[in-house]
Amino acid sequence: MPREVFLVELWRRYADAAVEIRVKRYSDYVKLKARLRHQLYTIRVPPDVADQLIREYKSKNKTVNEY
Repeated sequence: MPREVFLVELWRRYADAAVEIRVKRYSDYVKLKARLRHQLYTIRVPPDVADQLIREYKSKNKTVNEY
């Protein structure tokens, strides 16, 4: 069962340790998912914040899958 977090700083901690990051875009928000070995952590953010986070983790050579 995925766990939803509500602070970007907390989600970043999980994303740094993630195997991959998944992105799901909706009309009014973007859901970012950090897949760790045993758990999936999600966060809902506005599109501008999500674009900034996606650029950040792509530059860190993390696997970012958008669907």
